[in-house]
Amino acid sequence: MIKTLTRPMGIPEASEFTGLSKNYLYKLIHLGKIPCYKPLGKRVFFKQEELEAFIFRGKQSADFELSAAADQLVNGGR
Repeated sequence: MIKTLTRPMGIPEASEFTGLSKNYLYKLIHLGKIPCYKPLGKRVFFKQEELEAFIFRGKQSADFELSAAADQLVNGGR
């Protein structure tokens, strides 16, 4: 069970939470691909809800979802 944190996460907690390695998190930070905070310019912090949004933003639709969307477009929403 994943506990909800109310305090900011550091790199170790974010790595454990996301399942991404610490090195990969640093790479994503450097590339500007993941939201983070650097209040003093060195230490990196994350908000849990922003990490969740990052993880779930790249949804890949299943074939039945794509078919339903295509049917709706072809039938004009009927």
